[in-house]
Amino acid sequence: MTTPSTLLWRVPFPVWALAVCLLFAAVGVAVLDDYGMATDENRQRATGYRTVKAFLGYDALSKGGWDRFYANVFEGFLVLAERLLGLDDSRSVYLARHLLTHLFFLLGGFFCSL
Repeated sequence: MTTPSTLLWRVPFPVWALAVCLLFAAVGVAVLDDYGMATDENRQRATGYRTVKAFLGYDALSKGGWDRFYANVFEGFLVLAERLLGLDDSRSVYLARHLLTHLFFLLGGFFCSL
C-alpha cells in the first residue's frame, strides 16, 4: 500500500526544483513593494546605459577605451528591458530591475540544481 508520503518521493527531481523556484518567485512578487533601494543602484543603471551605448557604437568606448570600463552585460539587458517595457518613472524602473534580477537568480538556481 502506498501512502501519500511515499508518493512524494516518486516525483522526479526537476519537478521539485521547479516547484521550489515557482514558490520563491511567488514570494518575490508578493514582497516586491517592500524592496529597498541599494546605494549603488543609480550607478549600476548608468553602467547599463553606458554598456548599451558602447555595444551600439554611440560611445567613445567603442573606439578602444575599454581599459577603464568593463561592460556589464546583465546591466545592459536590464536597461533594454526597461526601454522595451516603456518604464518612465524611477519607482517602476527599480521595481522592474529588482524583479528581473530575482527571476534571473531563480532561473540560474533551477538550472544549477539539474
